[in-house]
Amino acid sequence: MLLCLVKNLVKCFMYCFFRLHVHGTDNFPKEGAAIVALNHKSFWDAPLIASVLPRPLAFMAKKELFSIPVLGAILKWAGAFPVSRGNADVSAIKAALSALRAGKVMAIFPEGTRVKNGEEHVAKAGVALIAQKTGAPVVPIALSGRYRFRAKVDVYIGTPITIKAPDGGRLSADQLQEASDRLLKTILDMAETGNIR
Repeated sequence: MLLCLVKNLVKCFMYCFFRLHVHGTDNFPKEGAAIVALNHKSFWDAPLIASVLPRPLAFMAKKELFSIPVLGAILKWAGAFPVSRGNADVSAIKAALSALRAGKVMAIFPEGTRVKNGEEHVAKAGVALIAQKTGAPVVPIALSGRYRFRAKVDVYIGTPITIKAPDGGRLSADQLQEASDRLLKTILDMAETGNIR
């Protein structure tokens, strides 16, 4: 109840502060587990996407944020869990798998960190690994625009993607990386062109 109230307040703020347009809402799964994969360019990305999507999201957030007194408490309360960047965080992956197996929606930034304008976007294989292990569809979402007062911000929700080996087996590490690379390219193409894929 309280989480719903906070979400509505954040949503109201987002629509008032930005000229926010959401495209492709029919592509978002109404039920069942799903992975939301989106580009990460600002601190605003997480609250914005959590406020415009119709279902609650579980987030991975860098563990350093949880040591900030108020922010850490808010993140835990909102369903986020810590991840150690730069190495394979087994506990974070287990938490993600558990959330998805419980039918929740998990939000992941394929780059693993914010990428500023002009910097190279490099995908990590984690999103493909989690998708393969759970069978959850991956919903590519692109955020486009500048986070400035009354600036236009577009959210493009793409067609869900299934990541699995063609023969029903497991993808190799290289294949998982390739799948994550393709996913990130789809997201960045949507952000640049506005064409939903």
